[in-house]
Amino acid sequence: MDKSLLQFTSKTEISSYNPKIVKSGINLFNDLKEYLDTSSVEGVNNISSSENISIDKRPSRANMQPVANSVWFAKMKGSNKKLIVTSNDTDLINNYIFSTGFQGILASKGLPLSLLSAFVISKDFDTQRDLNSVGTTMAGINNETFLKIQVPYLTPLQIQQYDKKYVHFVKMLSNRRREISKLKAIKQQLLNKFF
Repeated sequence: MDKSLLQFTSKTEISSYNPKIVKSGINLFNDLKEYLDTSSVEGVNNISSSENISIDKRPSRANMQPVANSVWFAKMKGSNKKLIVTSNDTDLINNYIFSTGFQGILASKGLPLSLLSAFVISKDFDTQRDLNSVGTTMAGINNETFLKIQVPYLTPLQIQQYDKKYVHFVKMLSNRRREISKLKAIKQQLLNKFF
């Protein structure tokens, strides 16, 4: 999807798309949920591990609520950790809490999930996130510096055409993540049963 943006040569600040930044805070929940910190993710939608948490016993950073049609990336400079949450990713939406180390952006009509995903998973986005990072020891991006990131400019018609062409790739990526998750769970069940 990174290459799909090459045809658009004009640039604009991502703020011109009015991105909706997901605020921190989670809904109350019973039982246990899975906590995903930034070290649990590598690349795009590749979740390696998680830990069980309860509403009362959880790290202070376990405070981001995954929502449908959103894209998440690690705010920390030099990291490549991204999650795309479609409306089909009910496992993430219902059973997970993300770390405040992630920045969540909600898709909208003017910034559909396909285009938002392409922006966030591009190498150029990582480069600009790093250039716009603030702080010294744990440098990272904040809401203000995120809005200054330069992305390709698309007209409303181009956005519509882009989404029509690429939305199914986002769905495929989401399906693949869920399939891998199921296979990992089956593998763990078999290991627990026989070893």
